[in-house]
Amino acid sequence: MIDLLVKGGSEEAEAAQMVMRRLVAVGVPRGDARGWKRLLEWRTDLGNGLVSTEAQEEYQDFTRQLEAIPANERLKRVFDQQLWDRRRKPR
Repeated sequence: MIDLLVKGGSEEAEAAQMVMRRLVAVGVPRGDARGWKRLLEWRTDLGNGLVSTEAQEEYQDFTRQLEAIPANERLKRVFDQQLWDRRRKPR
């Protein structure tokens, strides 16, 4: 999501803060006020292959689903909150 928002014109920090607000809105605990910074750190770790295989697979699955959405609709769906609660997806 951060990458998508950055491609849409947001700064990295701003994008991470938006993602954190959305995650909190669907019930993911934020922890402290630095939650958005930890998102950026996790994103870096993901890019460097430093996260679990399960996390990498989940990211790849989500990325495939995101890429299936027409480019002109992706940001709209992000802002309409249609992509946020992955915990409810069927397994």
